[in-house]
Amino acid sequence: MAWRAARLILLAGAAALASGSQGDREPVYRDCLLQCEERNCSGGALKHFRSRQPIYMSLAGWTCRDDCKYECMWVTVGLYLREGHKVPQFHGKWPFSRFLCFQEPASAVASFLNGLAGLMMLCRYRASVPASSPMYPTCVAFAWVSLNAWFWSTVFHTRDTDLTEKLDYFCASTVILHSIYLCCVRTVGLQRPAVAGAFRALLLLLLTAHVSYLSLVHFDYGYNLAANVAIGLVNAAWWLAWCLRNRRRLPHVRKCMVVVLLLQALSLLELLDFPPLFWVLDAHAIWHISTIPVHVLFFSFLEDDSLYLLKESEAKFKLH
Repeated sequence: MAWRAARLILLAGAAALASGSQGDREPVYRDCLLQCEERNCSGGALKHFRSRQPIYMSLAGWTCRDDCKYECMWVTVGLYLREGHKVPQFHGKWPFSRFLCFQEPASAVASFLNGLAGLMMLCRYRASVPASSPMYPTCVAFAWVSLNAWFWSTVFHTRDTDLTEKLDYFCASTVILHSIYLCCVRTVGLQRPAVAGAFRALLLLLLTAHVSYLSLVHFDYGYNLAANVAIGLVNAAWWLAWCLRNRRRLPHVRKCMVVVLLLQALSLLELLDFPPLFWVLDAHAIWHISTIPVHVLFFSFLEDDSLYLLKESEAKFKLH
């Protein structure tokens, strides 16, 4: 659904600032970073750093320079707080207290829990819905696409690099496009398979062009944000219009309506931009946590709807 589009709003805004936020522009931060690297990140000192670095940190790709950035970030934050200034951001992000190798622990755990909820609902769906249901393959494919996106979201919040950022963004885009394809199949494609097939080809072409441009030409955060939000809004409007039209005939579509409306309301959490509570819990993490039950509710709707369609198709078969 549109929760991945809403999520991109904060990510894109933060990324646009990543080249220079208030904290990492501070002379005290830059001087600290320079001295830390000279002291710890070359020669024998670097070997000593690597020998005492926990294996989980090295496996996650944390380098000596990354450790220096982390230490100097807190030096700068401490200076700001002592002088009564607001907490600054660094490289487009609020300062987070690292836990083990997790750069943003709350968001990483919340992403993992979203993925776990999706996996549980997929197992439930496959156990309760026969493969002969008309929507079965499309719903199962959507579940796997969502699981893949939550996996990379977990990785990205564990370790923010250029590669994990792009994988998180691209997988989010894939979920949004697959959600609108799911909507197309449910509302049009069951009666007109050729239309759904053509629409699928168009979406694949759009995804290929989107990823190719951002990967090979220019990673434009503003364009990426606009494209995903536009598709997300169309997706939400399409689902909501179909639900309103069928709410009396199909009572279970109310679950889908609640999902769409909740997602639009919860997306407002992304507008709350504040330093993380206890240096762990920020608005983005709270938003991630809030989507877990919404995720479950949407798959519950897909289960109910698939069983309804199965009964409907069996009834038509008996009539013939």
